[in-house]
Amino acid sequence: MSNILQKTKAELGLTIIIIILSGASASLLIFGPLDLIPYTTYRDVVIIPAIVVIFAIGILSRNKFPQITKRIFVGMSAGAVASFALEAIRIPGYMFAKWLPMDSMISLPGLLLTEKISSLSEVKQVIMQSGVAMNLYHAPLDAFMAGTLWHFWNGATFGIVYALIIGKGRWWYGMIWAFIIEIGMMLAPYLIIMKGPFGIEHMDGYNIFVITLIAHLAFGAVLGILVQKWKKGEITVTSTKERSVMQIKCADCGCLPLECKVSKSGKECTNCTLDECCCWAIIQNRS
Repeated sequence: MSNILQKTKAELGLTIIIIILSGASASLLIFGPLDLIPYTTYRDVVIIPAIVVIFAIGILSRNKFPQITKRIFVGMSAGAVASFALEAIRIPGYMFAKWLPMDSMISLPGLLLTEKISSLSEVKQVIMQSGVAMNLYHAPLDAFMAGTLWHFWNGATFGIVYALIIGKGRWWYGMIWAFIIEIGMMLAPYLIIMKGPFGIEHMDGYNIFVITLIAHLAFGAVLGILVQKWKKGEITVTSTKERSVMQIKCADCGCLPLECKVSKSGKECTNCTLDECCCWAIIQNRS
């Protein structure tokens, strides 16, 4: 019992560390505009090391904490894919409707992360020199690629946090998480400095909030659906003060290992509908 408790504490501590590291990238929108640290310095000493550590934890934990590894990579993949749903709304939002002033989630951070500009105050000057309308401006290729990687990594980290905290809850939980992200972005110094809180200084005052809210809800819906689907069969451990007998069964077909006499191993249940039965769950027969 003490070993289970120690493992649970270690898993909780590791989860908290991953959540903190996952917030490093999006925190650029807070610390950069406040001039607490240069954008490129923040990139080199915070964002890049955080990415390396998250991948290292995900890989090195696969034997001792397989659930953490699975949640990291499921959340990462789902968040990155869900970002395409966000982009399907965000891109028309600035290129055609002009409800967003410019490509502020890829081109603008890309310019800052590659030192093409050092502060938000230089944005208008750079765009005016390009001779292109603000809503049609895209950063040079290297800056655009840097901004794209940063933007989709943000989606991936939001997915990681969701998978770690919410896990395989109902799909619409992802939309609740996306709404929280939206409110955080509307109150971030990055937006407040450019267009005021909730973008009230742009157009009719509600445009930025409405279009980004729709985009984030689309992101959350896809994220919730994918995490719910990809995390199917995750092992769960239940503890109780009552005396109990622990058994494992396939969470997909309900088959106990002893019932699979022809199986080569517990992970090769012939009655399972999956290609590889990786969904063993611990159950308890209370006495």
